[in-house]
Amino acid sequence: MTVDPGRQARSFGPLGAGATGLARLCLVAGMCSIFLVMAGAAAPEPARDLIYWIQRAVVALAILTLLVVFFRHPWPSQRPAGLTEVLVYSPMLFLATWVTGVWPGVFVAPLIPLLAVGSWITERARRG
Repeated sequence: MTVDPGRQARSFGPLGAGATGLARLCLVAGMCSIFLVMAGAAAPEPARDLIYWIQRAVVALAILTLLVVFFRHPWPSQRPAGLTEVLVYSPMLFLATWVTGVWPGVFVAPLIPLLAVGSWITERARRG
């Protein structure tokens, strides 16, 4: 990823910087949200619903952010280093969506790696 000399890429600590770091953060946050569901199981009834909705929001935001990152870097040759690998691992969010039944996420989470692989195949075919 090229960065303007006057502008630094946002760093996410050990997860990396830029789009790759953001995508990794989304995967980690989405998968760790499963622990919220476990905590919600031990919580009283009114808090349980709130915890489940927080988990759903975290997972939905992670999936939407990954889609935005993909559409900003659709071609593998123009993606920052490591971003393709992170996009291919994104079906892990399927488990996080399945746990609480975020049905739009159940169908969209597997779409991200299919888009990444499809763009790779398309670019290979174009280059011949």
